Amino acid sequence: MAKEKELQETRKQGTPMHPLKIYKMYDINGKIDVPYHWHDNVEILCIQKGRLSLMVKDTLYTVEQGEVFYINPRELHGMNSLTHDCTYLAFVFPLQWLQFAQADEAGEKYLKPLEKEGTYITNRLPVHTAGCAVPVLEKIYSLYQEDGDGAWLGIKAGMLLFYYYVYRDRLASRRQDNSAYMDTLMEISLYIQENCQYPLTLETLGRKFHMSPKYFSVYFQKHFARNFSDYLMAVRIENAKKLLAGTDAGMELVAQQSGFSSSSYFIRVFRETSGITPGQYRKEFKGRQ
Repeated sequence: MAKEKELQETRKQGTPMHPLKIYKMYDINGKIDVPYHWHDNVEILCIQKGRLSLMVKDTLYTVEQGEVFYINPRELHGMNSLTHDCTYLAFVFPLQWLQFAQADEAGEKYLKPLEKEGTYITNRLPVHTAGCAVPVLEKIYSLYQEDGDGAWLGIKAGMLLFYYYVYRDRLASRRQDNSAYMDTLMEISLYIQENCQYPLTLETLGRKFHMSPKYFSVYFQKHFARNFSDYLMAVRIENAKKLLAGTDAGMELVAQQSGFSSSSYFIRVFRETSGITPGQYRKEFKGRQ
C-alpha cells in the first residue's frame, strides 16, 4: 500500500471536467527522446524553438520552429530533439471532449467523423494553416496556465477554431485501414511500454510475436529506426522521468518500476543519457512548474 501511495501522480492530469493536458516539452539538459508509441488521444505539437526529429507511422520528419503537427488517435509516433534549445507544446486530449450534447452540423459533419476514426488529418500542417493555428494554440496554453474564471470556455473555443482552420484548408481525408504490419508495430510498442519494468529480451519478444530472435532484431531495427536494446532503454528512461516528475517515489522504487536491476545502476544510466542525476532532474523539473 505504501508503494502504491508513493507512485500516485502529483502533477496535474486530465479529468472528466478538464480533459485537455498540455505539456511544455524541453529537457533540462537539452535532450528530448520520446520512444515510438501510440495512444487513443489526439496530440498536437506546436514547435516553439529549435528543431525536432519526428517519426509518424513510417515517415520521418525534421520539424522546425513555427511548425504544427497533428497526431491522429492510434498513430505510432516518436520524437528526438535535434538542437539543444528544442522546445514544443504538446496538446493531448480525447476527441469526445469537443462533442456537443445537442447534435448540430459542427458535431455531425466535422467532429464525429474524427472521433469515429473515419476521418484523419494531415500530420504536417501547411505553412498558412500553421501560421493561423500557432497564435490560437499559444492562447490556449496561456489560458491553461492561468486557469482563471472562464478559462475553459476560451480553451474549448480555441480548439474548435483550430479545427475550423483544418477543415477550411481541406486537411481532413477519409482514413485508410491500417496495414497488418502497422498493427503489429502498434502491438509491439504497447507491449514494451506496458512491460518495461520486466526483463525483456529478443528471445521473449520473438516468442511473443512469433518471430525468431534474429528476425525480430532485424524487423525491429527496420521499423523502429533504432535497435531493440536502445529502444527499451529509452522507454525505461522515459518511464522513470514520468515517475520522477509526477510522483514522490524513492529512487529504488523508480528504478524497480522502470526495469532497472538496482538504484545505483539506474542512477548511472540516467546520468549517462540525461546529463544529470535523477534527483537533479526531479528537483529542476518541479522547480520550473
